[in-house]
Amino acid sequence: MNPAPQPPDGSPAANCGPGHLADTFRARTGDTQAIHQLYRVPSVEPDEVSFTPAPIGPPARPGDRIGPYELREPLGSGGTCLVFLGWDVSRGRPVAVKVLNWATVCDRPTALRQMRTEAAALARVKHPRVVGFVDFGFDPRWPYLVTDVVDGVPLGELVRSGGPLPPAWATHLVSQVADGLGAVWRAGLVHRDVKPDNVLVGPTGTATLIDFGLAKAPALQARAPTGPELAGTAAYLAPEQARDSSVVDLRADVYALGVTYYEVLTGRLPFEGKNRMQVIFQHLNAAPVPPADRAPEIPPLISDLCLWMLAKNPDERPQSADELRTAFAAVMGN
Repeated sequence: MNPAPQPPDGSPAANCGPGHLADTFRARTGDTQAIHQLYRVPSVEPDEVSFTPAPIGPPARPGDRIGPYELREPLGSGGTCLVFLGWDVSRGRPVAVKVLNWATVCDRPTALRQMRTEAAALARVKHPRVVGFVDFGFDPRWPYLVTDVVDGVPLGELVRSGGPLPPAWATHLVSQVADGLGAVWRAGLVHRDVKPDNVLVGPTGTATLIDFGLAKAPALQARAPTGPELAGTAAYLAPEQARDSSVVDLRADVYALGVTYYEVLTGRLPFEGKNRMQVIFQHLNAAPVPPADRAPEIPPLISDLCLWMLAKNPDERPQSADELRTAFAAVMGN
């Protein structure tokens, strides 16, 4: 069991009065044109992968060897994948190995393409707050994706087990995720699944963004879109992502990070419902209760920043990594 991460010293400036954060930071920077510029990348279509999976056999398990990697113990599982702590025999170091589990895959070509896209996305991003890419390959039995091992526990698990974090600690962690997302966006990607369970918090208080299985960018599209797409986790979906996740930009990640910030600050989601559609309806139509109204200890400026990130209209959220960094720096008193 990892030791509980410790919060940073100090606290956000408590004497910051409420106000409209967008106006506050536009006045601070004096550069409204830069605020409205988005990073764009040219559209380049990669070659399709040619791979015919072997007949379905038993799923991967500890003791198996996949390429140059030995699987040692399970770390987790998802709908189509198994994740193991592995050992890189050629380099003599631990790694994390994600393996497709064909027994739970309905559409094998799509699952393969999704894993390849995740690998391509990770390979484009180099940042200490983003899990590092190691390898992607094809064993005769399973495709596999290899990343660095991150020592940490999911941020969502910290909140579920211990409740909301102190505002200074929550802001410290979420600001690190924002820094990692800045590198993601500069690589021309949208993560599309930012949430507390995709953030690992290490024992020294570092936050690392993981799971690029839904990442998307024009440069990674292997085929033309066939129509509106729904991808992501309902509780964290930006309104425009709920309508069509195939056309979102970095501002959808800003919204999802705002939901994450809200949850870490208050211990609750801004929108709750009995089913996915009820939650999505609220993302589209309902105004969130200000975080400070749910937890009076949250300083007004922190509450305002969270609400700014949760604006329904993407044009009314922070528009770039630099603007988001400026906002967090002001909130933290830097």
